[in-house]
Amino acid sequence: MSTGLSQTDIEAFYRDGYLAVADFLSAESLERVRRWVCDVERWPGDADAGWLQHDEQTAAGVRRTRTENFSPFHAELRDLLTTGAVPAMAGQLLGEPAVLYKEKINYKHPGGAGFAAHQDAPAYPHIAVSVSCLLAVDDSTVENGCLEFVAGMHHDLLANDRDGCIRPDIAETLAWRAHPVRAGSLVWFHSHTPHRSGANTSTTSRRALYLTYNAASSGDLHEAYYRDKRVALAGASGRGGVQRVSLIGHFRGIAPAEAST
Repeated sequence: MSTGLSQTDIEAFYRDGYLAVADFLSAESLERVRRWVCDVERWPGDADAGWLQHDEQTAAGVRRTRTENFSPFHAELRDLLTTGAVPAMAGQLLGEPAVLYKEKINYKHPGGAGFAAHQDAPAYPHIAVSVSCLLAVDDSTVENGCLEFVAGMHHDLLANDRDGCIRPDIAETLAWRAHPVRAGSLVWFHSHTPHRSGANTSTTSRRALYLTYNAASSGDLHEAYYRDKRVALAGASGRGGVQRVSLIGHFRGIAPAEAST
């Protein structure tokens, strides 16, 4: 397991707005994380649960698409997200100690929808700047909907449409680059880095943890984020067949008629 970023890594992140750390997890650690992710996916989607479960309608039926706010309820994942190398790397990129702002698992099972071009900052109202980390639970490929980035465009916010996504006419002019990575690898990206991902057209899942950190000087905002998100999303998902999983409307999935368990 990697223990930190080099100065070259940090400079590449500042230049491009994203950075891959290959093979962060050992084979043994990756298998543990996979078991934990399978456990979390099976948690019930009760409205009164402390965590958040989101589902989508696929051609194969209703599938889980995202779990959020799981760290308070899973000790092993909480340790991975809040102690050791991952938050230390976030601190290196932020220039000061980092704290966990939010966390999610995107499952992107076969037929799962992708995400429109966007920058994360508009979806994170409590902080101006953050860094996020994709931890690949499965191999992330073009076929199963890996992340795509635009290098060097993380200094300003681009014009948004009414869903909070990058305006399509602007997105079409950007130089997008697909960024596949092996399972167990990390991909760090700035909250202003334009990114998107396609649908999973393969026969295998593309599960990934997405971990977002803010500078400790801004405070521990994890509880506030999820409190406010619950209020904002109350009654929003499913309107017009659209599935809302975020404070912006970037998810391209279809709301299920009835949630899975």
